[in-house]
Amino acid sequence: MRPSTIVLPAMAALCAAVPLPALAAEGEAGRMAEELNDPVRQEQMAAAAEAMTGAMLEMPAAPLLRAAATMAGEDPEDIDPNLTVGDLVGPEAADAPRDFAERLPAMMGAMATLATAMEAMLPQLREAMERIEQTTPRDY
Repeated sequence: MRPSTIVLPAMAALCAAVPLPALAAEGEAGRMAEELNDPVRQEQMAAAAEAMTGAMLEMPAAPLLRAAATMAGEDPEDIDPNLTVGDLVGPEAADAPRDFAERLPAMMGAMATLATAMEAMLPQLREAMERIEQTTPRDY
């Protein structure tokens, strides 16, 4: 597994840190874009993401794999009790926390642009939803 495969779960965690009501509230995208583009906030989030990704790689994987082996009728003792997620991903994942932290500011900038674009699209999205509601049979 390549280190880039760590990015998706970490990105999901980052999205969880963004307040969802801010995405839906009209007029809030500018504030959220400002926060996402703030270099201090980006540095804070990058440090947190680096720590989280590192911790994720150090998580023990053996208990879950041993349980799966038992359920499959295999010998759970064949699995190294010290096996971690990082061991499963491979040695190339060692740089993943740092790589992710370095890329995070650009990702946050992209999210800021997306938030602003989504807010600009809200009137059209609302209009589309109204048309869908009007044309969709009630018993659908």
